[in-house]
Amino acid sequence: MKRIFLLITALLLLSPAAYAGKTGKITGGMAHEYPSWFKDSFLDLKEDASEAATENKHTILFLSLNGCPYCARMLNESFAQNKELILKDFDTIGLNIRGDRMVMMDGESEISEKKMARKLRVRFTPTIIFLDENAKTVFRINGYWDPAQFRHALAYVRTKAYKKMSILAFIKQQKEKKVWNFARHEQLKDIKDFSAQKRPLLILFEDEGCTACAELHGQILNVPAVIEALKSYEFVRLDARSNDQITDIDGKATTPAKWAEALGVRSSPTFIAFDEGKERQRVDGKLYSHHFISLLGYVSGKHYKIYDSWLKYNSKRTREVLESGRDVNMSDSDLNSIRK
Repeated sequence: MKRIFLLITALLLLSPAAYAGKTGKITGGMAHEYPSWFKDSFLDLKEDASEAATENKHTILFLSLNGCPYCARMLNESFAQNKELILKDFDTIGLNIRGDRMVMMDGESEISEKKMARKLRVRFTPTIIFLDENAKTVFRINGYWDPAQFRHALAYVRTKAYKKMSILAFIKQQKEKKVWNFARHEQLKDIKDFSAQKRPLLILFEDEGCTACAELHGQILNVPAVIEALKSYEFVRLDARSNDQITDIDGKATTPAKWAEALGVRSSPTFIAFDEGKERQRVDGKLYSHHFISLLGYVSGKHYKIYDSWLKYNSKRTREVLESGRDVNMSDSDLNSIRK
C-alpha cells in the first residue's frame, strides 16, 4: 500500500498515488533537485559545522520533501537568486525528511533523516536551519521565504546579529525603502483591545517593507474559500512597526511593534491565530490556499483539542475533500479554477 505523504509548509503533501481510484485527485506537486553547489556531505553535522567555521562560514540545513512545491520554489527562487551570497558565507546540506540516510548530529550516534526531522520537530517544508561552529541552531525558517526575506536571514546569520538582537529588530535597522501600501481586505477589522475577544482571533502582522504581502493579498486572501474561512475570525492587521496604543490578548497596554517583538514575530507577513485567549497556531512562511484553509479551520473549529498538530487535521480534511469527489490543488497552480 502506498504511503500517504503529507506536504509540510508549513507542510506534508498527500501522495496522489495513495488515492488511485478515488474521484478527487491531487495536483500541484513539484519535483526538485538539490543544486550541484550544495555540499557533498558525509552527514556528520558537527564535522560539517566545524569545517565551515574554519572558513568563517555557517552551515545551512535544507530539509525538504519529495514533491513539495514550497521546496521547489525556495530552491528555484530564493536560493538561486542568492547563490553568490550563500556560497561566500555558507555551506549548504540537503536532507530529505522522509529519507533513510544516516545522520550524525552530536558527533557520536547516528539517526535516519526522518528520525532527525522528528527530533527537530519539522512541521513545514522546507525547513531551513542555520548552524554555528558547534552545530547549534542559531536561526530557523519554517516554510518558504521569498528572495528578499531570505536575503535578510542570510545577512542576520552571516553578521552574527543573532547574538545581539531578534531578526525583526535587525531588519528594522536596514531602513529599506517602502514597498508595501497595506492593501485593503473586506474582512479586516479595526480592533485596538484584544483582551476580551470571544471569537477566534487572527492577527496579520505586516509592515511597509513586506516583499511578500502583495502576492499574499493578490492571490491567497482573495480566494473565495479563504474568504469564507476567514468569516470565523476577528481578522485584524497590525503594522509591526507601529507605535499606536493597543491592548494585547493578556490585557496589557502595548503597541503593535512591541507586541510583535514580544511574540517573536520574525518576518512580514506573519499570521498568528488565537482562540480562548491563547496562541494556537502561527505561520510566517508562504501557504497556498488549501493549507491556509486547513490551518484556519484547525483553530476556528477547535480541532487543536483533538489533534496535537494541525498537519494531522490537514490530512483528515484533505482525505475528506478527495472522497467527496473534489480535487485538491496543493500549489494553487490554477488560480482561476480555485477562485470559482
